[in-house]
Amino acid sequence: MAWLVSLPTHFRIALVAGLFALAWVVHATVEALMAPGVQPDFANKDFANYWTVGKLVLSGRTADLFGPQPVYFEHLKGAFGADYPWHNWSYPPHYLLLVWPLGFFGYKTAMMLFLGVTCIFYLRAVGEFAGRRNHLVWIALLPLLAHNLWAAQNGYLFAGCAIAALALRDTRPVLAGIFLGVLTIKPQLGLLFPFLLLAERRWLVIASASMTTIALVVLSSAVFGLESWQGYLGEVVPYQALVMRELNGTFLEMLPSVYGALRNWGVASETALPVHLVVAVPVFLSALAGFFLARSDEDRSILLLVATFAVSPYALTYDLGLLAPALGLLAARLADTDRVAGAILVVAILLPVIMMPLGALHIVIAPAVILWVYAFALHQSGAWRRMKAMLRPA
Repeated sequence: MAWLVSLPTHFRIALVAGLFALAWVVHATVEALMAPGVQPDFANKDFANYWTVGKLVLSGRTADLFGPQPVYFEHLKGAFGADYPWHNWSYPPHYLLLVWPLGFFGYKTAMMLFLGVTCIFYLRAVGEFAGRRNHLVWIALLPLLAHNLWAAQNGYLFAGCAIAALALRDTRPVLAGIFLGVLTIKPQLGLLFPFLLLAERRWLVIASASMTTIALVVLSSAVFGLESWQGYLGEVVPYQALVMRELNGTFLEMLPSVYGALRNWGVASETALPVHLVVAVPVFLSALAGFFLARSDEDRSILLLVATFAVSPYALTYDLGLLAPALGLLAARLADTDRVAGAILVVAILLPVIMMPLGALHIVIAPAVILWVYAFALHQSGAWRRMKAMLRPA
């Protein structure tokens, strides 16, 4: 327990807050599981989509996923009641290859299996990536673990794929590529991976990721029909683009990007997206340079994980599982006297559990915090110093 005694005060606050959030969510989840039936709040989860998909696949109604949204929504209302709140299906057909077995179970059992298995996978990936003795990394995970359990989302799964790919890209490149192929189900989280792999000349990872992606597309077409991809491109993608442009309320409280902040403040998407790009493009370009100039694989990994949330307009709170281990690694590098940086890193660690309450009040801090963390990571990597030296007149 010597590590706890030596822990700076602000990280003790993060530890206590993270444990409290996790305990509260676990308690609420256990209560919901023990209650008779499926209570409305417990049914109003994104997991309801995955479970419903399993039922539709097993009943031969896969086509209803990739048709007009009202057709799919009728299945949700049929399962959870006529007053069930709006949900939509947004994933490509190869995601069905992962979630269709959920249809064999009742809703509660399926949810706990999905969250339990994907959480174990995520924790194993982080252990490979950051080491099992880095206490600050595990502290940094606590708020995310609580939030994704509450949201009943796929945050553990896809963050685990990204983290595992980074951890294994040197020692097990084929497996790393397989994880990146799976990550194409949620491509907004993998925007920077091709550039990192090119900078590091990870040709086998690139080949493995490409072949895995092709295999998943071909297999999903064979199992669910080519019509599933036609429907996804013709119905689901345009509808999801409409959601991205028009949806208000809770959705906007969950976007940590500049785009999300502006939309939360009432700015139209036609204005918010160009302003987002004004920030995202310089971050992307500096990250690209950082992939070539950073001192180590770990530094490049941190840059990718942090920059993803400045570049992508459409990552959400439950996706912050990519950010959490990077924050822990950055915290481990801090000097004891660097209290301001430590405090900002703690705020970043707590984003999964504070973003939505603050967002409901239209107090948006995530973009500024993430940009600060990115600048800090760029400086820590040594890439910023080398960029300045290259730009300095001879």
